Amino acid sequence: MSIALLILIPLSLILAGAWWWWRSDRAGKPGIPLPPPLAADNTSSSPAPASQAQAADDGDASPRPWLHALYAIAFDDAPLATQTPAPRDDIRLLTAAVEPLLSRIETQPRYMPRRPQLLPQLMSAVNDSESSGKAIAGIIAQDPALAGNLLKVANSALYRVQSLPVESIERAVTLIGTEGIRRIIAVALMQPVMKTDDGVFGRFPAIIWEHTLLSAMAAAEHAKNVERGDAFAAQMLGLMHGLGSIIVVQVLRDEYAKRQSLVPDAVVAAALLDQWAAPTAGRIAQGWDLSNRIAQALADQQRAEAAGDLSPLGRSLRFGRVAGALAMLRRHGRIEQAEARAVLAGFDRRGDAVVRIWERIDTP
Repeated sequence: MSIALLILIPLSLILAGAWWWWRSDRAGKPGIPLPPPLAADNTSSSPAPASQAQAADDGDASPRPWLHALYAIAFDDAPLATQTPAPRDDIRLLTAAVEPLLSRIETQPRYMPRRPQLLPQLMSAVNDSESSGKAIAGIIAQDPALAGNLLKVANSALYRVQSLPVESIERAVTLIGTEGIRRIIAVALMQPVMKTDDGVFGRFPAIIWEHTLLSAMAAAEHAKNVERGDAFAAQMLGLMHGLGSIIVVQVLRDEYAKRQSLVPDAVVAAALLDQWAAPTAGRIAQGWDLSNRIAQALADQQRAEAAGDLSPLGRSLRFGRVAGALAMLRRHGRIEQAEARAVLAGFDRRGDAVVRIWERIDTP
């Protein structure tokens, strides 16, 4: 089974609300402008000690050191310098090629996830208990890519229960059920994006998507139990931001492939992720007609304001990204539980709810 099939199941579970958001949040409202990418800075890439994290004001600590520590793992533990060095000529050439492409990534089909034109109609049917398998099959049959993926999964060892192949779309729908259909939709959406290789970037998609799923879970729990807000939207945000990170790295990898003399640099990758992950996710959200709330929360990730100045969903996303990074560092033996909990307290001091979120995602 592909990496996309194994780790992207949750994405499809939350896409069902895209159509509802489009109708309820966008109608009659001006769009939220995409933020400019952050400029790279010279702040430390080394994690702050727990005592410093504890002293931080509520939600005012920077997530960057912990995300950089995660990126180092993704790049086979390549060391991230304490300070970003002055760009060399070859690095200037590289970033000069990457940044214009990222600034118009929505025009690059090879990097963008596929959104079936029938997605709103299909997800509405999948989530409607009144919809029949025949009705769902009729929608899928209109999209050759979805139909092909459906039959492929229905004939896999996981679902196939007879020797004869499943050739009917309606039969395949009945066989795999609604959860299987959601998974197939996710695979169809993500196949153009998830690419692996044997080079220095080979580990990145799996590591970052594991972080993404943890972040989405933590953001959803934070939105529900701390902000008393929309957990569904927060989960979507966690996945969208991770998707933006994956695309940034894919673009960077392709540019390195054109310049064989350059050795991939983890510092450069981290700087580009800091600057471009959120704007890239924002462009995907625009292309999928997601709500203004989603755009605003992604824009919040590009701002250095205190948490109290961010939108509630922006706070939940920031918290989720840090919680996910800390959970990943724990899994890879880079941080102890007591320190991780102390760090997380620096991002939100609102008591037992935050502790419960950590306990749920901390599974080394």
